[in-house]
Amino acid sequence: MKITGVMVQYYIVCKRELWFFANQINMNYNSDDISIGRHIHEKSYSREKKNINLGDIAFDFVKSGDKDVIYEIKKSSKLEEPVRYQLYYYLWNAKKMGRDVEGMLVYPEEKKREKLILTPEVEKEVEKIIQEIPSIINNPSPPPVIIKPYCKRCTYYELCMV
Repeated sequence: MKITGVMVQYYIVCKRELWFFANQINMNYNSDDISIGRHIHEKSYSREKKNINLGDIAFDFVKSGDKDVIYEIKKSSKLEEPVRYQLYYYLWNAKKMGRDVEGMLVYPEEKKREKLILTPEVEKEVEKIIQEIPSIINNPSPPPVIIKPYCKRCTYYELCMV
């Protein structure tokens, strides 16, 4: 099974959202929030070659230097922990491929950035997440609803609350 960075992010945000996404139950991906996020992604760092693939993973862009840095551009820092783990997953994959890289989360609208380094503790947490994702998405039904502060902005909100 191919695990993606988005799956890792959804694992942290909401395991029910992960289940829906992984089982191809797609909701309104044309929402204003998603359109704004796409626009920010396209317009920010416009000189960089974006949507880089490294094996099975795809991230926004990379800058080379003393150490390569994988960049992820995000609309907002409201879900900081989930997007950190998405980027940690990319760093973990790069390490498995023999690449020594760092990560940079960038929030252009907030003029904010955060450097991430894969520590042994985070690496163990990423491996735990990767082991648990298949058991969640292979269940015949989604996990129960757990109401969180950001549920109302989720594309699956109406489906979950029925």
